[in-house]
Amino acid sequence: MSIGAGITPQRAKVLVVGGAGYVGSATCAWLIDHGYEVWILDDLSTGHFEHVRALLPKGLLETRFIHSRAGNHKVVPALLGRERFDCLLHFAARTLVSESFAKPEEYYENNVIQTGELLNAMLAAGTRSFIFSSTCSIFGNPGSAAIHETLPKQPDSPYGATKLEVERLMETLSKGGQGDRGLNAISLRYFNAAGAEPGVRVGEWHFPESHLIPSILQAIMAGRPIEIFGTDYPTPDGTCIRDYVDVSDLAAAHEAALVRLLEVPHRRPFEAFNLGSGTGFSVREVIDTCFKVTGSKVGIVESQRRPGDPPRLVADSGLAQRALGFKPVRTLEEMARTAWQWECKRTEVIGTMKKAVFLDRDGTLNEDPGYIGNPDQLKLLPGVTDALSRLQKAGYLLVVVSNQSGVGRGMFTMETLQHVHERLDQLLAASSVKIDHYELCIHRPEDECDCRKPKPKLILDAARKFRIDLTRSFMIGDKLSDLGTGRSAGCQGVALVRTGEGKTTESKMNGTQADYVGNSLDEVATWILKF
Repeated sequence: MSIGAGITPQRAKVLVVGGAGYVGSATCAWLIDHGYEVWILDDLSTGHFEHVRALLPKGLLETRFIHSRAGNHKVVPALLGRERFDCLLHFAARTLVSESFAKPEEYYENNVIQTGELLNAMLAAGTRSFIFSSTCSIFGNPGSAAIHETLPKQPDSPYGATKLEVERLMETLSKGGQGDRGLNAISLRYFNAAGAEPGVRVGEWHFPESHLIPSILQAIMAGRPIEIFGTDYPTPDGTCIRDYVDVSDLAAAHEAALVRLLEVPHRRPFEAFNLGSGTGFSVREVIDTCFKVTGSKVGIVESQRRPGDPPRLVADSGLAQRALGFKPVRTLEEMARTAWQWECKRTEVIGTMKKAVFLDRDGTLNEDPGYIGNPDQLKLLPGVTDALSRLQKAGYLLVVVSNQSGVGRGMFTMETLQHVHERLDQLLAASSVKIDHYELCIHRPEDECDCRKPKPKLILDAARKFRIDLTRSFMIGDKLSDLGTGRSAGCQGVALVRTGEGKTTESKMNGTQADYVGNSLDEVATWILKF
């Protein structure tokens, strides 16, 4: 299959941004299987390194996986300038409709600002072809039997609004520039992605899980009731109707869009396509299908509606069929079956992964006199050794994640910092406690590095090195930056301790930044051990 300018699938080089997530990783699998040179960029805040590990062989893992946010203004321009990709496929986004109402600013920064920075870097590097992962949420509640591209775009959630704003930015950039210097872009608006790719190497893996099919399957696996949000919608059985499309069918559509962009040597107008099966299924119908596939049943709990959930969303994908040859293949039952296969495999993978407690150092483990540049300054807080001992005996790795800008400021050296940690190790060893790993940022705030807390890189790097399951791990600290890094990394729980600056931090909190507040590390450990 020729795709223009001498490029063939075996020679096309693509960067998949957000390639460690659900649809992104499935698309990576598809493109790799079809001969493309695939690079993956992901900050792992919602994606999983296990997906990357499953797709890239060890010899390529170190070079073709880049741990970064989409809009990082140092890493991304350097990468794009050096590698000269034929096309970028952008999947990275926050995607929870209900969460977007509580955190609209975070959604705007992550979905719009980061994408804008990515587009600017891409065009500056001379790469013009861009495929965007969009959503049917941009239509809001159109009240139509089938949603066509020409319907008004009236998103009724901050999430949908961010996706629409990016589409408008893409359209503007596609008209800008001179000659062929503008953006050459396609937006693909998914309806409800479902299932796992044929090899079951990657699949749906969210925390917390909000998508219907994996939520049902996880409930069946755990033997707990399934929760239905809203049973009074104007539909035949009172539950929401959605259009489910297999994730491999979506991956094939991305390849078709890629071919469409690269086969034309000159710029084409911005295009957007709806991707769905054209058939709607109610929540109850999906539950019954999952019961059939698994051969098991559990109870059902009926709850109130969630904000931002329209009664019916079903695609008219005629335009994609004509332009991209898009034709969904898998049935709902087949999607549920591969999703169940993946869920069983994911459970096995998680069983081999470790759990951890990530700990701030100064003010959490030891007294905080300011910068500790001498091992003799380090004094443990009361109850710390007992707390760490209980956590370690319960199977948690103990990982210190600490900002140590004193090194960057020239106040002390890395060698001195090592001696401080050797002193900490000695004090803890007296109670048979061992810190498993230290993950440190030595930069000053003004250095604008990508590892200083509250950014999640310290936790994510440790998770990658030790195969830590963040959905079973916790972050403890005394500052807002500690809470922020744990939350951004996707830890199961984030706790504030009232030692160090904890009491001052507590007075500044908005009520959602910590899952628990304890007077001491020992008290927080007791909370963790209840899980």
